[in-house]
Amino acid sequence: MKRRKFIQISTVASACAVAPFNILKAGPSPNEKLNIAVIGVGNQGAGNAQALSKTDNIVAFCDVHESWHKRAINRYPDLQNVKLWKDYRVMFDKIGKDIDAVCVATPEHAHFAISMYAMRHGKHVYCQKPLCHNLEEIRLLTEESKKLKVITQMGNQGHSSHSEANIRDWVQAGAIGNVRKVICYSEKNYWTYKPPVTGSKIPEDLDWNLFLNRAGELPFSDSYMDRNWIDFSHFSGTVGDMGGHILDPAFYSLELGAPVGVRADVEVLAKPWSMPPGSVITWQFPARGKMPPVEMQLYLGNTWKNGPRPERLDVGADESFMNSGSVMIGEKASIIAGSHGQNGRIIPEIKAKEIGEPSGNSYRVINGSHFENFSRACKGQEQIMSPFTYSGPLSEIISLGDIALKNPNRTLEWDAKNMKFTNDDEANKCLFLRRRDNRDNMNWY
Repeated sequence: MKRRKFIQISTVASACAVAPFNILKAGPSPNEKLNIAVIGVGNQGAGNAQALSKTDNIVAFCDVHESWHKRAINRYPDLQNVKLWKDYRVMFDKIGKDIDAVCVATPEHAHFAISMYAMRHGKHVYCQKPLCHNLEEIRLLTEESKKLKVITQMGNQGHSSHSEANIRDWVQAGAIGNVRKVICYSEKNYWTYKPPVTGSKIPEDLDWNLFLNRAGELPFSDSYMDRNWIDFSHFSGTVGDMGGHILDPAFYSLELGAPVGVRADVEVLAKPWSMPPGSVITWQFPARGKMPPVEMQLYLGNTWKNGPRPERLDVGADESFMNSGSVMIGEKASIIAGSHGQNGRIIPEIKAKEIGEPSGNSYRVINGSHFENFSRACKGQEQIMSPFTYSGPLSEIISLGDIALKNPNRTLEWDAKNMKFTNDDEANKCLFLRRRDNRDNMNWY
């Protein structure tokens, strides 16, 4: 079937499929609980399920690898008797009417299709970061979320913290003056020089076809098991694991929007199947209203130790944020924050005392919990903090960083509206911009 025809048919079918399902319109009563299905349960998903079960009902699990699921879920006695499905589409066909929301915690290459499928079936979606594998998927998912009356949230939990609200208050009030430079640090990075091993036998309890989802055909390899898929470009970038946390305070406070250029300075190049061990990624953002242009840098992987120490940091001050965190450099003072926007504070200390407490104008989550914010928003009780309309544009910055890592040591000029680089045809072919080998003829969304 031609791709265009397939999309037309699947879109109509999805629209028709929404009607029979239980959609929370104005939100249930304050005492009512959501019925949540968790898709992707190894490691991250199991912990997410436990967190969500504190306020709501976990009614289904879905994972393509049964033994991986069991190892993860065994840590949580309260979740032992929840039914496991392998194919999320079958799960929706069988028990969709009993599901209000889903938590998507699969490897990132499957985030787009599963989230899109769930939204089109009228389900609220909590999707882990990074939002999608590539920029085209992010744009499609963001635009679709605008059309549908469902609540969406990306799992950058620091965005619900009062610390990030404080940071935004200070910046928006002009307390530190105009900001033209942001420096971010992330010791954490994923890459490998080892090619995937060949000749591996697919485990009996793993459905490899379901694992691949819409990603291009690839022979199974033991190298991808036990979360090691995160080292391989076919399944994952490298900026997104921590970028959704570390870049968020500046993106939120400075209202950065889309950059006009990106560059990755890389000394040791990546292998074709993976990413480089370290880099310095630089994004250029234009002026926004009265706010000046901003240059944001990320010292990633083995380069983070070479990142500049903030000039205004007092002697003997805690520098742990430089392992994973950010600093916004203003004309009058600076703001530093940890990896999830935590412990945001003004430096130097003398300026912090002079500026004083934040205004409190930015929205504060009732108790600071990202999961509970999602639950309450689905029930009509609270404003959602990181919907796809917010986290999508943030995630596009992340994908641009991954594209730069695959096309290093040159500045890529970005046309966000037309979703292309104006000066680099090779970068326009990058898999982190769009997949050219997808399997969309298999009804993943």
